[in-house]
Amino acid sequence: MTTVLNVLRDLHRIHQQLADIQGRLDRCPKLLHASQAKVKQAETALSDKKGVIQQLHLAAKEQELVLEERAAKITDRQARLKECASNKEYQTLKDEIQSEEQANSDLSDQILLAYEAIDQQQEQAAELETKLIESQQELETTTTQVTEREASLKVDLERIQSDLSSSEKELPSEFVGEYKRITSARGEEAFGEVANNCCGNCYQQITAQMMNDVLTGKLTVCGSCGAILYPGE
Repeated sequence: MTTVLNVLRDLHRIHQQLADIQGRLDRCPKLLHASQAKVKQAETALSDKKGVIQQLHLAAKEQELVLEERAAKITDRQARLKECASNKEYQTLKDEIQSEEQANSDLSDQILLAYEAIDQQQEQAAELETKLIESQQELETTTTQVTEREASLKVDLERIQSDLSSSEKELPSEFVGEYKRITSARGEEAFGEVANNCCGNCYQQITAQMMNDVLTGKLTVCGSCGAILYPGE
């Protein structure tokens, strides 16, 4: 009887260890994925920023072309001033030249502001590039750490699985079928350590007869949660 109870205690402990190690193994790819997502986010942010800068450059170049075209028109009109046949024609050209010069002055200011905006965007791009490099370095570190952690956890997992196989061989034959069914479905929650006449898994009180069966080493299953019961030490 004592041997059976000790086996149940050992099996519960081993299943808890297995669940803990498997949980840590499951978190490894999640950590890696989070680090990869951070790099992807940084790459996207930098790419978007470069796209904005490119559009600003194109817009500024288009404004510069307009400025050049207007400057050419001013030069042309200034040349035509000498050919005017009347004061009215002369004044009309002067007015047009003045209007173009004012428009060019305004456009020059806009171009200047555009390049200032480009400078600001480039500073932000430099910051984003730094963040990208940092996230790439973090990914490299995380990849190394996750690889090492997975290797270590897999060694522990194999060792504990070996312990589990050894302990399962000590179970009475009449326990095996029910044990396999319950542990396959519930894992570490397949067991409940009884304390104060309560199941340690669901904390529901068990009957006096169930408590007696537990103490005498009979296979006893909690009527509330379905866990295999064993007495606390």
